[in-house]
Amino acid sequence: MKKIFSAVLGTAMMLGMVACNGGNSQSADPANDSLGMARGYMIGMQMAQQLAMANAQGMAMDTTMFLKGVKDGMGKSADSAQYAYLAGMLTGYQIGQSLNEDKIATGTFLKAFEAGIKGDTAFLKGWSQDDMQNYMQKAEEKLQAKKMEEKYGANKEKGLKFIEEFKKEAGVQTTATGLAYKVLTPAKEGAKKPQPQDRVKVEYKGTLIDGTEFDASNGEPVEFGVTQVIPGWTEMLLLMAEGEKVKVVIPYQLAYGEQGAGGDIEPFATLVFEVTLLQVIPGEKANQ
Repeated sequence: MKKIFSAVLGTAMMLGMVACNGGNSQSADPANDSLGMARGYMIGMQMAQQLAMANAQGMAMDTTMFLKGVKDGMGKSADSAQYAYLAGMLTGYQIGQSLNEDKIATGTFLKAFEAGIKGDTAFLKGWSQDDMQNYMQKAEEKLQAKKMEEKYGANKEKGLKFIEEFKKEAGVQTTATGLAYKVLTPAKEGAKKPQPQDRVKVEYKGTLIDGTEFDASNGEPVEFGVTQVIPGWTEMLLLMAEGEKVKVVIPYQLAYGEQGAGGDIEPFATLVFEVTLLQVIPGEKANQ
């Protein structure tokens, strides 16, 4: 939804600038040629980025035809009806792609869209605008969750199978939340254990269940608060002691959940970490 709004806004701004400044320059000052060159090049670069984004989103934009449209627009006096039509056509194309992707009927949308454009409050049938906004937000979130489930839901089953296989290894322990881990290097007796208010220094390596590494400290200790990390990390740290090294498998609910993280960690991804707890820094010292 945000992508639509940003694309539509960009189109409206572009057409608005053309509408306000269209037509031939009747009194161009040669002294401003350098400014014109700089402005033209910089705006051209910005538009190239916009065209590339449009192409990446499936809206094929022919650069030659785009430039022809720009030249034609600059060479004609403002025609508000034509600009309105062009703005509507481009907006409709962008919205139409989203409706098709989300499987929303065009007729249903258009009826409501026209009512919104004209400010027809009777269309709301007793709903306030806040009611409509709240409903749309919840519905959009539900739709997004459904799309994530359809696209990445298989990661759940893969993660469960991986955890079940890991649990067959000697020494693996599990917790009530579904965390599974085994101690690779035990801590010395009486070693300090972290508390929720403490900070810790660790070395670690994180991989996906297929072995792909997505993060690592690479021999450089990393410091952070015990509760400043994903839930699976916090739970594991509270079970460890200084000097201990563990291998822990974190189910998606205790990792990055339904959203994933960045380009490497997909939604519903189960993660594997090797963690060495180097030092516990008591909370009172951490704040000094």
